[in-house]
Amino acid sequence: MDLLVILHQVCLHVLDVFKIYLKFAFLTLIVYLVAEWYILRYGAELEAQLDAHLVEGAEVPEDTAERAASNSTLGKVFRFVVNFFIL
Repeated sequence: MDLLVILHQVCLHVLDVFKIYLKFAFLTLIVYLVAEWYILRYGAELEAQLDAHLVEGAEVPEDTAERAASNSTLGKVFRFVVNFFIL
């Protein structure tokens, strides 16, 4: 009988850990979606500001479409994080 009680407790603890991982995954997904929305809305402005700060004295082009367009969302998220922490 003691073995069944111990096994039951272990299963409950495993389920508790699994619920914690699910909560972290859900929060990560929410943060990712908010960052994606922000990048889609303000991405060109962020890239222009980052380029202006990286190259001192260089003028920021009015039309950001002159540069090669990148479809990499991961690159945009990385630029957003770098821009947030540096600037």
